[in-house]
Amino acid sequence: MFKQFFKDSAIYWLGITLSQGIGLILLPIYARVFSPAMYGVIDILLIMAKLVYLVVALEISQALARFYTEIKSKDDRVKYASTALWFAGTMYTLFGLIAWWFADPLSNLVLGVEGQTVIFKIAVLTMWAEGLFYLLQGQLRYRLQATAFAVVSICNVAVSVGTVLILLLVFKLGVVAVFCGQFIGALAGLGLAFYFSRDDYRPVFDRAKCREMLSFSIPLVPSSIGIFVTLYIDRIMIKWLMSIGDLGIYAVGYRVASIMLLLSVGVQAALTPLIYNYYQKPDTPQELAKIFRYFTAFALLVVIGLSIFAPEILMILTTPEYYGASQLIACLAPAVLLYRMYIFAPGLSIAKQTKKIAVINIGSALLNIGLNLLLIPRIGLMGAGIATLLSSVVAFSAQMILSQQQYFVPHAWRNLTLALLFSIGIVWVGAQVNMDLWTDIMLKMMLLGMAAGGFILMGLLRVEELKSARLLLTHFQIANKI
Repeated sequence: MFKQFFKDSAIYWLGITLSQGIGLILLPIYARVFSPAMYGVIDILLIMAKLVYLVVALEISQALARFYTEIKSKDDRVKYASTALWFAGTMYTLFGLIAWWFADPLSNLVLGVEGQTVIFKIAVLTMWAEGLFYLLQGQLRYRLQATAFAVVSICNVAVSVGTVLILLLVFKLGVVAVFCGQFIGALAGLGLAFYFSRDDYRPVFDRAKCREMLSFSIPLVPSSIGIFVTLYIDRIMIKWLMSIGDLGIYAVGYRVASIMLLLSVGVQAALTPLIYNYYQKPDTPQELAKIFRYFTAFALLVVIGLSIFAPEILMILTTPEYYGASQLIACLAPAVLLYRMYIFAPGLSIAKQTKKIAVINIGSALLNIGLNLLLIPRIGLMGAGIATLLSSVVAFSAQMILSQQQYFVPHAWRNLTLALLFSIGIVWVGAQVNMDLWTDIMLKMMLLGMAAGGFILMGLLRVEELKSARLLLTHFQIANKI
């Protein structure tokens, strides 16, 4: 599993980083074309899209992932995949028709401003296309077709970015260009994903299998809503308690912090199907602990880098009206990371205890709402960042504790805790650096090097394992050439 994980995660990372990194790729252009208020409009529609993907199809894609990997019969696999596709297609189509019919009031409710109905309708079309695209793209993961997954992702990104740039810079369509580009890119990716997994789909709908999948996935819906609220309630609260312009500034900070999301998605895409396939093997817990240790070390280095270099990053990517987002990244980067690290706590999913997962996520969401209401009126945007970070810590801790009771993994908690405290200290020192630009950069580079050295001394990274990994990579490259 360990070797396959590194091979697949690299391929998935490339595909998903491109696919989910469109907003970051286009950030330098958006920041120069759109005001914070218009960037806030884009962000609130993207937040709505996330909720649609979680709720409309009742998370049947997660059920498909759980059952598909255990079924050996080709006929049964086709029935599960086809049933999930027909169900999701029907639900997304119903959503699209209803949203178009009530576009005027929904647009005013979601955006808080009038006259944006056309933008809202195009965004709804994008949600319909992307919802189906994500389902079929995810199916390539369950089929362990990592290369096909990457090809589909690259196609989606290339078409989306190319279309957005043409419509935005040549035809000057503004926000409409953003969602038109995403819609066309989703259609291109959807067609290619269907081609690669076409032998899984037939005009078949099995009611019994649909009920079986929904019995697994429906308890995940409130859980997913809990995750959604925890992840996005800060921006909703900012729009409500402050202004849509403030939301635009916060969204830019979140977009930079979402580099952590791009770091974790490849690991998630590769690790989830491998855990479901190999969790019964006796050496899997030890391998999972090793992967977690390496991932944590690398992730902490990225968090440190983003936090201490935030001002410089925003100077490169944005304009002065967005520079205020730099102070938020130290809170948002670890928060984004922690919400994705549930993949290293698979015990509840393996035991199919989805109700406990729902309780954790709903509890975290309620905590985040309360903290946002308490902190935003007092300390503004930083209050939203702190609320998001604290709730993410609580959610991850609860997931890990309960997971260990169901599926024990021998994590090196002492080493991990020391590394975390050391990282907090490095970030604090980095925040005090305030000299001229090049001196700041040199000092911050030294701090990053100290962090890497500290992780080796603490045992989070082990020299002998790094040498073995390099030897394994060399053998892998030679085998590929042969």
